Amino acid sequence: MWWQQYKKELMSHRGEILLIAGALVVWTAFLLSRLDVWLPQVVAGTYWVPMGFLPLWALWTSVQLYRQEWRENTAYLMLSLPARAWVITSAKLAALLTAVVGFVLLIAAGGWLVLSRTGVLEALAASPEFAMIPREWMVKMALFAGAVMLAGFAAVALAAQFAYVFSRLFSRFRGLVMVWTWILLVWLVGRVSELGWLLLGWLPDIYVRSLHIVFGIPEFALVKIESGPIVAVALFFGGLYTLLNAMLERAVEV
Repeated sequence: MWWQQYKKELMSHRGEILLIAGALVVWTAFLLSRLDVWLPQVVAGTYWVPMGFLPLWALWTSVQLYRQEWRENTAYLMLSLPARAWVITSAKLAALLTAVVGFVLLIAAGGWLVLSRTGVLEALAASPEFAMIPREWMVKMALFAGAVMLAGFAAVALAAQFAYVFSRLFSRFRGLVMVWTWILLVWLVGRVSELGWLLLGWLPDIYVRSLHIVFGIPEFALVKIESGPIVAVALFFGGLYTLLNAMLERAVEV
């Protein structure tokens, strides 16, 4: 049942996903055509501008995934089927994150092509500092950064979906309720993080190897990240997801 719901979410937004993917390809091709006109550094720097719109797209699509159900009057049908609310919510969240991962991989591939054609990648690889950086460290940091980014997108999407479904419990001023709920959730995340720092300070810290270039020589230093706030925020979003599932059934009944 979950797999069918997941495919339904992807297929219902395939036009939008393909449109954005096509726009990224066109953007890459356009910048490559500017290599003889613009400076290579300008082309390489301008390429990453669309990355700034990705969080906004995720925020907008998170709401549209649920708004579409009420607009097409299929929300009632979904929960009348033998499927729990968590199947619906997790499938929507997974579909959104799948699209995000796909866009990031497409942007990364285009970035590699642009950096290669502009010579930036070749110059970076030829630098003595780059040659001294362990490849294992670069792979680990890339995976770590990807995991953090994905967790951030999931948190933003979950908060937006919660705000929209909560607004459906009201018959009036739903837009205002959704905006204020979103603002309240952002404030609560900050307070929960502070509470985690105070109450969960006994948890073991997380250490990450950070790279510093000193007089042209790369040096590594351990950066301590307190795990208390991270665990507290993770528990908060876990509770928020549980409440979203219970609230979705309630919103459908209203």
